[in-house]
Amino acid sequence: MKKEQRKSEVHSCGSQKMVASRLQPPFLNPLFSSNSYSSHPLPSPSRPTFLALSANPQETSEPAKDRQKVVRIAWEKLVRWSRSWRSKAKTDVLERTNKVVVLGGGSFGTAMAAHIAARKAQLEVNMLVRNSQVCQSINENHCNCKYFPEHKLPENVIATTDARAALLGADYCLHAVPVQFSSSFLEGIADSVDPTLPFISLSKGLELNTFRMMSQIIPQALGNPRQPFIALSGPSFALELMNKLPTAMVVASKDKKLANATQQLLASSHLRISTSRYSSDVTGVEIAGALKNVLAIAAGIVEGMNLGNNSMAALVAQGCSEIRWLATKVL
Repeated sequence: MKKEQRKSEVHSCGSQKMVASRLQPPFLNPLFSSNSYSSHPLPSPSRPTFLALSANPQETSEPAKDRQKVVRIAWEKLVRWSRSWRSKAKTDVLERTNKVVVLGGGSFGTAMAAHIAARKAQLEVNMLVRNSQVCQSINENHCNCKYFPEHKLPENVIATTDARAALLGADYCLHAVPVQFSSSFLEGIADSVDPTLPFISLSKGLELNTFRMMSQIIPQALGNPRQPFIALSGPSFALELMNKLPTAMVVASKDKKLANATQQLLASSHLRISTSRYSSDVTGVEIAGALKNVLAIAAGIVEGMNLGNNSMAALVAQGCSEIRWLATKVL
């Protein structure tokens, strides 16, 4: 009788060990296989080790604590690596960029030139302007005498009236010429434009009579349907950019890598550049940028007539609703 009882106990103990070995998964992920942060080496992937249940709780808890420590240290290592990689990726584009050209010497073109020049002191920022007085003011006094006479521009902002000199060796081109004059302006400098030069359009709106967008105007005027194009849009006033007030914009391009590169090039502590899974929707960004201008004009009327915050809130709510309705009907 006693022999049979001992056999059953041994059999039950063996069953418990078998169940425990099946319930305890092997720690085989190579991502956490580094031993540099722990004195307890992990089991080899070719020979997995299984932990059995023990009658002594201390024997079970100590290996579990060691494994938790290994996992925690490995996770911290992974997080640090991820942060360093993302930080490096954000600066790679800016570090590789040596020259940026801004087409147009207006308020927004000047604000964006000052913004990107402040991002890197060694970066050469050329502004292609038509007004010789503005050109002289930027080069000699470091200010745009017409639009921002009281704001000092970074010293690495250079103005010129020579299109060939401005575009030579440029890595990016910021197009800030008004939409209605863009076609004729670009046709005049088409011979100086590199066919692989990315154009970042800062101009918002549609061309009168033709209703063309900048994504259509730029390649057609340059005679290059494959000209790299990025649309940058969003509620942004040039004066507030010059004063480094918080601003948010959105970027879109058919080339996702180009959209991400533009984000890394322009984003700063006070300018947020957003991309999303719809970052390839260039048409949507351009149309929304044109429609919000109508809303902005109406908002200016409300403010000028002192109609109050209630009217402004109602205008914004109704305007956004109509833009959303129009977008759904068009799509």
